[in-house]
Amino acid sequence: MSIGEQKQYSIRDRYIQDSGKVFLTGVQALARLPIQQLRTDRHKGLNTASFLAGYPGSPLAGLNFEIENAKNLVPDLPIVHRPLLNEEHGATAVMGSQLAAEQQDCAFDGIVGFWYGKAPGLDRAGDALRHAVFTGTSRLGGAVAIVGDDPAAKSSTLPSSSDATLFDLHMPILYPGDVQEILTLGMHAVSLSRLTGAWTALKVVDAVADGSGTIDLASTIIEPIVPNLEIEGVQYEHRPDAKLLPPNNLALEKDLRVVRSELVRRYTVANNLNPTITNPPDAWIGIIASGFTYHELRHALHSIGLRNLNDIENAGIRLLHLQLPVPFDPQNIRNFSMGLEEILVIEEKNPTAEWLVKDALYGSANQPRVLGKTRPNGQPLMPSHGILDADTMVQGLFDRLSLRVADRVIPPKVGNKQRQLIPLATNRSPYFCSGCPHNSSTKVPEDSLIGAGIGCHTMVLLMDEEQVGNIAGVTAMGNEGMQWVGMEPFVGREHFIQNIGDGTYFHSGQLAIASAVAAKSNMTFKLLYNGTIAMTGGQDPEGGLGVREITQIMLAQGVKKIIVTTEDLSRYKESNFPKEVRIWGRERIVEAQKSLSKVQGVTVLIHDQACAAQLRRTRKRGQSKKPDFRVLINNRICEACGDCGAVSNCLSVQTQQTPFGPKAFIDQDSCNFDSSCLNGDCPSFLTVEIDPEKTNGKFPLTPATDFELPSPEIKVSTERLDLRIAGIGGTGVVTAAQILATASMLDGFEVRGLDQTGLSQKAGPVVSDLRLSKGSPQSSNLLMQQSADVLIGFDLLVAASERSLKVAQEGKTILIASKTETPTGAMVGDPLADLPDVESLMEKLSNFINSDSSFLVDAGELCTGLLGTVTSSNIFLLGAAVQLGVLPVSPISFEEAIRLNDVNVEENLAAFQWGRIWISDTNYVFDHIEETNIWNSNISQPELPADTVRRVIEMGLEAEEHEAVLLFAADILAFQNKKAVDDYLALIEHVVVSVTKLSNTDSQKSLIRTVARNAHKLTTYKDEYEVARLFLLPELQDEINKLPQSNGVGRAVWHLHPPFLRALGMQKKLKVPYRVATPLMKVLAKGKVLRGTKLDIFGYAKVRKLERIMRDRYIEEILYSLESLTDTNFSAILSLAELPDSVRGFEEIKLQKAEAFLLALDSKSISL
Repeated sequence: MSIGEQKQYSIRDRYIQDSGKVFLTGVQALARLPIQQLRTDRHKGLNTASFLAGYPGSPLAGLNFEIENAKNLVPDLPIVHRPLLNEEHGATAVMGSQLAAEQQDCAFDGIVGFWYGKAPGLDRAGDALRHAVFTGTSRLGGAVAIVGDDPAAKSSTLPSSSDATLFDLHMPILYPGDVQEILTLGMHAVSLSRLTGAWTALKVVDAVADGSGTIDLASTIIEPIVPNLEIEGVQYEHRPDAKLLPPNNLALEKDLRVVRSELVRRYTVANNLNPTITNPPDAWIGIIASGFTYHELRHALHSIGLRNLNDIENAGIRLLHLQLPVPFDPQNIRNFSMGLEEILVIEEKNPTAEWLVKDALYGSANQPRVLGKTRPNGQPLMPSHGILDADTMVQGLFDRLSLRVADRVIPPKVGNKQRQLIPLATNRSPYFCSGCPHNSSTKVPEDSLIGAGIGCHTMVLLMDEEQVGNIAGVTAMGNEGMQWVGMEPFVGREHFIQNIGDGTYFHSGQLAIASAVAAKSNMTFKLLYNGTIAMTGGQDPEGGLGVREITQIMLAQGVKKIIVTTEDLSRYKESNFPKEVRIWGRERIVEAQKSLSKVQGVTVLIHDQACAAQLRRTRKRGQSKKPDFRVLINNRICEACGDCGAVSNCLSVQTQQTPFGPKAFIDQDSCNFDSSCLNGDCPSFLTVEIDPEKTNGKFPLTPATDFELPSPEIKVSTERLDLRIAGIGGTGVVTAAQILATASMLDGFEVRGLDQTGLSQKAGPVVSDLRLSKGSPQSSNLLMQQSADVLIGFDLLVAASERSLKVAQEGKTILIASKTETPTGAMVGDPLADLPDVESLMEKLSNFINSDSSFLVDAGELCTGLLGTVTSSNIFLLGAAVQLGVLPVSPISFEEAIRLNDVNVEENLAAFQWGRIWISDTNYVFDHIEETNIWNSNISQPELPADTVRRVIEMGLEAEEHEAVLLFAADILAFQNKKAVDDYLALIEHVVVSVTKLSNTDSQKSLIRTVARNAHKLTTYKDEYEVARLFLLPELQDEINKLPQSNGVGRAVWHLHPPFLRALGMQKKLKVPYRVATPLMKVLAKGKVLRGTKLDIFGYAKVRKLERIMRDRYIEEILYSLESLTDTNFSAILSLAELPDSVRGFEEIKLQKAEAFLLALDSKSISL
């Protein structure tokens, strides 16, 4: 498509147009299918409708949303979408759509029905589908089962392949291998169903459902050939018949097995659905594959030198593409095998086709060797587990082909020796969203045995047992808790906690609770009532009831006691609930579970809190109220103890490095306003009122118009490009990939893509592959080993993972990455945990990339400075990649793609342009950031006396240590007085003299820095006077004012729990307005003159006494150990000096850490 034609393109074209090129995903193609079929029917003069029903599940997770989006764009078409409670109900409803045409009052000639569900849903709906299959379809209707398979279990509890189940259900299987085939084979599925009366199935694997591509819509509209429908001299026309009792059901069985199956065979032959793609006269080997596996076969052949059909023919290969692998046509196989010496069957999982080929050839005159899963010697040839992609099959292919045509094939690429490097100690794994109810609901009493629930809760299987309990595994959906019924009689435990989501409860979990009651089991069901089916995309649970109605049903079923926990008690009035129900705040969730465990029988805890991801979506759409506050941490008061992260379990509670050490902060871009972090046991938290409708006017979105950007100089091929994008779930990786894909299409590229998200709605690794080509599209949408031309790292840690590096090749792959640090889920609540440093990640990457052409930038920091947010940093990085010339896409097409995406358009356009400018003129960007940064980032400290400054200068420290000692000395002066500073400097002077005993300069500096930092920390302990001083610092006012949408310091509230009020029995934090707290803190801060005297009333507290003891003991031990400092014992003394790093927090937390510190200090001292 030319630039001039771009303006005519709209994202809506994928649903409203019948011709032209569009970019769409596999799921979007499925949503288009009923539209395309009804329009085709209209052109033929048929008055048909479409009915869709099923249950969402990955890889068809977003199908129900896309169906709604699509049908809303075509209001002239009668499309009815009825998501139901579960898959079996959906199957019976689609069966009903076929029976409707038999009724005299039916308003349509026929109804084409579509059932959808993932493989476990197919298993569950087996009986319902078998009834529907026997009943059959109407001549102008048709019924298609869309089955989502997840062969590598990327987002399922078990790997799946539905072929055997569908075969047993007597459903012809059509197996699309890309987006285009979804539409062509989908239309064949409808036509075949109508003509034969058979239900048909579309097997859609995750790589096809999650795949994407450019297609010409007109080429997907088929004109099926109608075969001879005569059976025993009579023209056959099936009439749906649901009278399923003898003798009628036996007659229907005969019709199904004898008549309909024969008509399916005839249709398959007439429409050449299993074509022989290449048929050279000297063919010696035949290769058979279907669906996605066929496309991966072509990819694998390409990688070993057979790059097109001519190359394949010249190698003597006959190629059979099974688009309808079941039912099997033996005659087609016999014809295919003529003259061959060997047949190689490439199929995932079970060797079904291999067995059928052998069966078809058994006893025939022509019997070539048939291989599939094993070699002639019985050794493995093709795996029967996991996904069968090009990388997995290529070695076996090469081994068989090289026996005869070694001169025509090249060996597969061997792994880089560097791939044997020790894997990264830190990796990303899926985690709960910021503000997710699971952050609270997964907390359990110590030593609890837990059943994981289907959905987001399954991620507890990836988490620390101390955090989520002893997980006893996961069951099939709807069977939650039944494993305990079988375990209970044989174990010593007396109680079990079973998690279950509200989506699962309404789907089928209600029966599990009733069964547990019937079994007289002793367990607690913990029901998360979050109002959405979160892991599959945020659908509303169908047939959902309110919490009060659920409690009434449960009590009627025999549940003994129910406790409802919630983050907002104001939503409840206990009088509205049965007397057996209690309503508690979510902070009592562990107490609730302990209470219920003491009740004999089945009990239920309902945790009522909205899904954070869905709440974020509805806020953006204006369907939910936007919060009018933000949470802020005063980093000078913060002790980085991790308690706020521990109590909230929230990804938005992150750690930043400051001159005073690590400090917690709230990532405002990802915060979902859950507020549970406010329960952290410290006085550093504030809430600030904001205007949610206010734009962030402090950051102009448009770069200076006087900056002239030069056109990019393209450094990569403009004909073919393979690239992998690696990033973090929930940060817009898939959106950025689709914008890039759309831009590529606008520039005339054929695009094939695959978004590999797995479980990662948030925090885990997400990888998107894009394959661009001019002319014909690539055969596969998945990159092979060492094939990537470009690796885009939205996150450097994911880019350096084994999964990403698998496709990279040393000296070839160009890396464009952001070095912005984003904490992993495992780091929540552990502020001292570190990500691997950039240098170590780049060292690993250097063995897999073209280091000379690669590029690193801190996109997050730059976007924060330029736009006030990191949300568009991915687009910034793509802008940089375009300007560097490593993406062969024109800037004008990329900008048009951003507009077409129609989300956050102005900010994304600005980020894209700033990314380009950064490449062209880095200084211009830095100057712009400095000009627009109106906030003072300096640390306010008192001026040190001249003699103190001179004393520090005379130490002769290096620049870094010199600045640190001056900073800490000034802070101690503000904390107490000059005497305290003199005592501190005396210690540092002693250290400076002592380290001259060390031969290594780095060791000297390390010990000076460590003692300087930790002596300052123990000296400036945060008592009431110090907290008051730190509250009054001007930096806090700046932080409040520069918060996005802030209404200023006048609308800030301080959350604190003063120790003396706690001692009097106050259980909750006070909320003190900033303007009220300020004069009070000014008075209190002046009380520092009383610190350590008999008049210091706060100093008598146990924690204050311990703080002074820690300070004095530390200095004493450091001075003592320095007397014997040598190179030999340096590490031990440095370890001693580092001990205060572990002392953090306030009150009880501080007391625990202090006691541990003193014990460790004694232990280290003895060892020295």
